Amino acid sequence: MFFEPKEVVLRDERTKTDRRSLTAGYKRGRDLVFEGQDIGEGVEAFWGYDEYEWAWTVKAHDVPKLMLALNVRQKLLTEIRRRFSGPNASRVETFLKENEVPYLSWSRVGD
Repeated sequence: MFFEPKEVVLRDERTKTDRRSLTAGYKRGRDLVFEGQDIGEGVEAFWGYDEYEWAWTVKAHDVPKLMLALNVRQKLLTEIRRRFSGPNASRVETFLKENEVPYLSWSRVGD
């Protein structure tokens, strides 16, 4: 039997000078939260600081809208990992917007 994980890793890239990560998981009463962090020289070249963090939260009552957009009835995180892992991780926010899935956005630049 296959069980749904509580969190999936969509991106975990490391070089000598940079690290990029993105996860998706259930938090705070079944809200679905995408959490990302970019650290290193590439971030500093773009932002002027070497760290950028962000989160997109799909509230629990809007998770069914995301499931409908992804055409899944169960195992949402498994489908998210299948569609948005690796190079496709950068497509998450665009997908949410294009499919009118409400989400809260938070970000921070700096050390």
